[in-house]
Amino acid sequence: MAELALGVVGLVGLIDVCHHWGTELVAACHALSKADTHLYESVVRVEACWLRTQSQIELVRHLDPLLDDWHRHVQQQTLEVLLAKLRAANTKLWSLLKPSQASLDHSSEQIGTAKAKRFKYVFVRDSLAEAIADLETWRTVFDPTWYLMMKMASPEVDHQLEVEANQSTISSLGNYGSKPPGATARYIRRAIHTTDDEAARSTVLLPADGLLHNSIKSIPLSPAKLARRADNGDIVILDTVTCTSKPHATAVKRDVRNFALRLKHADPFGFGLLQCKGILQEEDHKTATGDLSFVFRLPTTHTQVQSLRQRLMSGPAGQHDSLSGRLDLARQLVNAISYVHLYDFVHKNIRPETILIIGQKTPNMLGTASKSGAPINEGGQDGAPGNETAVLVGFDVLRDVDGKTLRLGDDDWERNLYRHPRRQGDTPSVDYEIRHDIYSLGVCLLEIGLWDSFVVYDKPGAGQEAEENAKGPWLGSGLGTNFAEMSGAELLKAPETVKNHLISLARGRLRRKVGTKYSKVVETCLTCLDSGNVDFGDETEFRDELGIAVGVRYIEKVVGKLAEIVV
Repeated sequence: MAELALGVVGLVGLIDVCHHWGTELVAACHALSKADTHLYESVVRVEACWLRTQSQIELVRHLDPLLDDWHRHVQQQTLEVLLAKLRAANTKLWSLLKPSQASLDHSSEQIGTAKAKRFKYVFVRDSLAEAIADLETWRTVFDPTWYLMMKMASPEVDHQLEVEANQSTISSLGNYGSKPPGATARYIRRAIHTTDDEAARSTVLLPADGLLHNSIKSIPLSPAKLARRADNGDIVILDTVTCTSKPHATAVKRDVRNFALRLKHADPFGFGLLQCKGILQEEDHKTATGDLSFVFRLPTTHTQVQSLRQRLMSGPAGQHDSLSGRLDLARQLVNAISYVHLYDFVHKNIRPETILIIGQKTPNMLGTASKSGAPINEGGQDGAPGNETAVLVGFDVLRDVDGKTLRLGDDDWERNLYRHPRRQGDTPSVDYEIRHDIYSLGVCLLEIGLWDSFVVYDKPGAGQEAEENAKGPWLGSGLGTNFAEMSGAELLKAPETVKNHLISLARGRLRRKVGTKYSKVVETCLTCLDSGNVDFGDETEFRDELGIAVGVRYIEKVVGKLAEIVV
């Protein structure tokens, strides 16, 4: 089989080789499961992961002629990583079988009832767990590049998705995966290519009496709130959008409606975006639109909610203070931002207050999901980091990527700290674009890597849980001593100085704390609009109508580079 890894020509040839090694991996797993039934669950997980991957790379095979050179290059790089992981897993697993059954010319028909040595059970179990982890980590890079193909205008994409739907054997992955990728891809494609007229005919407004109003509760140090549905007591997250400019009220309503429709089938664990049930509108004479609130569904398994700001302020005693925990959180965040952009929107408000960490709680810690406004869990730290995921909220100033930017800002220094210098203040000097989100991401990644808050608040007292009611904000110790004598408002007077200081932190203190690879990713984000940045600096490279070019580059230089880090 070794010759199959040599002389691979092109993307299609690479897919053929991956298919071979993936089939061999499943065969090895089945052989091991016959040797010990305790391995059955792990084997099913490997098979489910491979079936999902197989269906995805087959679509890549058929759409290969439609890919531009850079997208094809990134797909090929990603599949080369998959091939290496499949070969390594095969080598390890087949070595655990009897020599007669692990020979290089084996086939699935010849495996029979291969017996693994019983005393190797623990090693076999750990090897399977490693194979599963490798495949799932690889998917965090591959999935965004794969879903990016849904933005292509060609009808061939729709045809191949229809063929995949008719031929797919992945009706459900049960407890071992989320929705089949083809089904998710069809949802995304329909959402992206829905016209404004079609969207206008869709109903997204929810009845005002759909929530238990006495259950609404602020999430500490976040603009979002928790509430319960009146019909079944399920917990939802309310994310309010306010527009005070009457001339732009129609555009805001359009953006909110379109984004709500696109998030209808979002996957919080795969996309870092919560499913949107619809929009609540509360009339208010003080604003042009009243208050529009996204109503996001909180997974019933993950009812513990905490803002990243609150987590950062917990310091070393809190979760994610380990390097592996911080890296997991960073990967989840960069993944979530890639999917916001996939849906043709920019966030414009990325900061620790708009990043929520949702986690599991043990049954005895859960509030009762009743219709009477039972307690809602938030703020604690009882869930294990491995059972948590980061999701984005705070979409209060989002806009369609192709829509007009209003160049509206504010003088809130704690918000401007996360904005590019040319996007700060009441009247930003440039129009907003995707790379401004990437800059904001860089500031957040810097904070996560240092695990030290740049902004601090006093612990809120009773009835003072919301971000706007907590005492503060003040500059945090995470920024170092350079600004120790400055007030937050003074930061606005020297935005370029602050940016250069953040870059200096990434090159120095951050690199020493978490390593060169992570610090390089942060620096890439912070300098993404600089002409000297070889990855993002040339804006002429990103003027494609569909926004695929910047998406591919982001996946390669940010998502992919973080995935390479091993701790």
